[in-house]
Amino acid sequence: MSESPRPQSVLNQVLPVLVIAVVPLAAFLAFAIQPLMGKRLLPIYGGTSGTWLGCMVYFQLALLLGYSWAAWLVRKRVALQVTATAVLALLAVVSFQLPNDSADATASILRVVWRLSYTTLPAMVLLFSTAPLLHGWLRRRGEEVPYYLYSISNAGSLVAVLLYPFFIETSLRLSDQAATWHVLLLVAAALLVTAGYILRRTTPGSDETLPAEPAEPFALGLTLLWVWLSALTCIGMLGATYHLAAELGSSPLAWVGPFSAYLLSFMIAFSGRWRPWMTMSCIVWLAVSLTGFMVVKGFTAATVNAGTAWWLLSLTASGSFLGNAILHGVRPALRFERYYLVLAVGGVLGGLVSSTVIPYLLARPIEFELASVALLATGLLWLTGRRDPATVIITTLVLGIPVVGLGIHQDGAEAPGGQMVHTRDLYGHIMVKTDARSVVLSSDTTTHGSQLTTDAAARRRPTLYYNESSGVGRTIERLQATRPAMKVGVIGLGAGTLAAYARTGDIYDFWDIDPKILRVARANFTFVAESAGRVNLIERDGRKALEESKSDYDLIVIDAFTGDGVPSHLLTTEALTLYFRRLAARDGLLLVHASTRYSRLFPVVEATARSLGRTAIDVSTDISDSLTDRDWDPTHTEYIVVCRPEQAKDIAAWYPPEEDKGRVKRLVRTVDSPLFNPQLIWSDDRNAALDTLDLGQFLFVP
Repeated sequence: MSESPRPQSVLNQVLPVLVIAVVPLAAFLAFAIQPLMGKRLLPIYGGTSGTWLGCMVYFQLALLLGYSWAAWLVRKRVALQVTATAVLALLAVVSFQLPNDSADATASILRVVWRLSYTTLPAMVLLFSTAPLLHGWLRRRGEEVPYYLYSISNAGSLVAVLLYPFFIETSLRLSDQAATWHVLLLVAAALLVTAGYILRRTTPGSDETLPAEPAEPFALGLTLLWVWLSALTCIGMLGATYHLAAELGSSPLAWVGPFSAYLLSFMIAFSGRWRPWMTMSCIVWLAVSLTGFMVVKGFTAATVNAGTAWWLLSLTASGSFLGNAILHGVRPALRFERYYLVLAVGGVLGGLVSSTVIPYLLARPIEFELASVALLATGLLWLTGRRDPATVIITTLVLGIPVVGLGIHQDGAEAPGGQMVHTRDLYGHIMVKTDARSVVLSSDTTTHGSQLTTDAAARRRPTLYYNESSGVGRTIERLQATRPAMKVGVIGLGAGTLAAYARTGDIYDFWDIDPKILRVARANFTFVAESAGRVNLIERDGRKALEESKSDYDLIVIDAFTGDGVPSHLLTTEALTLYFRRLAARDGLLLVHASTRYSRLFPVVEATARSLGRTAIDVSTDISDSLTDRDWDPTHTEYIVVCRPEQAKDIAAWYPPEEDKGRVKRLVRTVDSPLFNPQLIWSDDRNAALDTLDLGQFLFVP
């Protein structure tokens, strides 16, 4: 009879299994918590730059702290490593909680960072340090540096990026997400501590400091190359995400394509199966993708439609694969902890530069294309083995001049016979186009307002989405017919077009979080300055302003867009309840601007309104021609009117299906069925971009 295996032999077999289990789990949890916390803070602080920038800075710093902790700890005695890890795991599990609802001040970066640190920092340090720490533990057992763990870690991150918008966000409330995440954190902590226990039991000399390995020199140039490539691939990925968010709105869905390509490149490049010919193929792939993207979009404000989106994703993937392939090729043989720490520093620098420096350095969002040029130049220099300054400069110029030249040509073609002014800050990029006839305001691919400037009468006419026969125009005209003076609240300023409707005695409050929009509405348009009523422009998140306000309104208009989508926290049951409270005293109406290319807001607004005992009426309007006294510069519009059920029939009659012998045509929809999909009821605890977005049309319809 054979002897049973010794306990130590069994433990030796169990440790690699634990490592391979806990590394992707920790990465999954580290990435799944980030959209969860962002969605949690959005209704608390509003959609200001302090909210989302604070979240970004916090998680970047937590990543850097986690890698720094691992780099310091991995060289210590195993007993100290295991004890410190166990203590940190206990703190992580005990301290984790969702931020509560209280917000005694507006968001700032420091306030958001502090609040997230208070609730999640031990957990984030534990999770981010897991992969590099376990590298060290396997290395301590005599293995070569297990770079394949980096591939497995990024696989866990990729699963989180894919699952969150398509399953987690759609199926689980934030409270359920947090509870599930907390349980999985406990599992990851237990697995990590168990792995540490086994390491200590099975590793000879575990109570001794790791003996010094042969010196591995790190030239300054090599370290800078690590930082350069890590930062460049991050900037490219974030630049691609910016373009998608301009179409889809700021949500986890906008991250899926670029971030998945970015993480997949790590997985494959560090899998141990990467070959030099693959790197050379990536150079060709990147050159083709850059050419294709510059032809279909380049520096212009052209819509990122189906064809453009695929070129964008191809360019993101090729740049990420090339950058990470080179990083894998120049990895150190021994001192992995310093390598990972430098990569983390590069990623953090890339994220911070993209979010806080580039918006003020580049007046328009062209960093995606420039980062791709830089990656292509780096790849060619790597291929040729040339490092002298002259070759670097010449290669960069040869690649960059055609790209920049084509971009400048495209830029000039966008405003023939007029002037285009670009402005950019933390809130994004806007354009003001002026010609002899009009002024137009747009942000990337979405137009937000226009004004005809041929004479004084033309300047006072509401245009575009806001003309008299649109849903908002007809609603205001009907309310004005019975109300001598009105108070109107508008979330989202744009060009301030709705101020054209204000009469003497009317008060219009506009709230907008973007300071440059307030400046442009005052400086480039005259709707506000020439309004007959009193117009107040307030730099504030509209929902937060209404929470703090004691004013009553006849009409509240939701006209806020991030890209082509409406911020979710403005359409939840909590938000609608707040609007109805401010409308109750004047028996007012709520109006939601829903003119989007890829989103279908009516089912969500209708279900959410009905859950609160209200009725929603969808009004789509098409106007074929302008008249001399109304409906100037028309476009297709969609508005959703939310009212009391007993008002619905009379209000729906305000919007006849056809007027002026077919010049104005409308489609008016209500839902009569008592049944509705409870999954479409949005709340602060549950809302998902996939509920409104037609992703198939975006990706596959030209």
